[in-house]
Amino acid sequence: MATGSHGSKLFSVLCLAVVIGGTVGMYATVLQGSRPVVDVAVRPTAPVAEVPVGLSGEDVATAARLDRAFRRMGYQLDAIRVGSAEVPPLFLTQVPHDIDDMPDSDSRKELFLRVMLPLVLAANEEIAEDRARLQALLARKASRQSLTHPDQVWLKALAERYEVEDGDMSRLLARVDIVPPSLALAQAAEETGWGTSRLVRRSRNLFGHTADSASDETGMRQFGSLQDAVRAYLLNLNTHRAYDGLRRARMKARTKGHPVDGHQLADALKAYSERGEAYVGTIRSLIRRNDLVALDNARLGRVLPVRLASAGFAR
Repeated sequence: MATGSHGSKLFSVLCLAVVIGGTVGMYATVLQGSRPVVDVAVRPTAPVAEVPVGLSGEDVATAARLDRAFRRMGYQLDAIRVGSAEVPPLFLTQVPHDIDDMPDSDSRKELFLRVMLPLVLAANEEIAEDRARLQALLARKASRQSLTHPDQVWLKALAERYEVEDGDMSRLLARVDIVPPSLALAQAAEETGWGTSRLVRRSRNLFGHTADSASDETGMRQFGSLQDAVRAYLLNLNTHRAYDGLRRARMKARTKGHPVDGHQLADALKAYSERGEAYVGTIRSLIRRNDLVALDNARLGRVLPVRLASAGFAR
């Protein structure tokens, strides 16, 4: 199994996604991943009702137009960092093809983070819902209450997805948990050159995943959407033996009532890249220099900003 970047051995809430392509401008179902990185399958789900959204095909045609659309709806990271705004539920299926044509590196980074943040928050919400249900079932078992058959089936499927097949519920609980957005954003930035790499453009591969199947000619994993890539990344960190240390550190923080710290968890990523300690240093530097920890408490909105509709962009 791959554990990390190019040279390495390296959520169940229905979320709405902006579909770029034949159905641009409509929400679509984000499907739940069921296997780790090497073979990321999906569970078919009933499609949600299509509702109008605020991005047209023209809005997502170029990086500059997407940036202007984000600005029209007031989607700015500074407001999100201080908690005065929610992240709009806009899920792009790919990074703008010309993001490297942005006039300066700061605007390019800002756009990339605004594309990525809703995807990470949505995937974490999936995991958080599964974790809450798991905790409720474990509490029932601890009080000697029997589980319903549907609950037993769900619990078995969850254990299989997270590769816990020995009934070790403590181990399963340690795996079914979120990854701080700061860590995911920093790794996506590093692995894709802030969205400019040919790999992310060609294969929507955000985290340098290698694969035995569904790969391109270079042996790198191909994804149908950016959401699929984010989901695979989270499952990889939550299941692969190389990241046992990350999961232990996260559980320790949980036990002490501390927030899950992306900067701290980065120390357990030495195996993600052949660069080892240098890779950890790079990820931590990205988190600090781009104030990514301030995005760990970002909230995913359920509706598009009113400003968007009042500006005449809702369709």
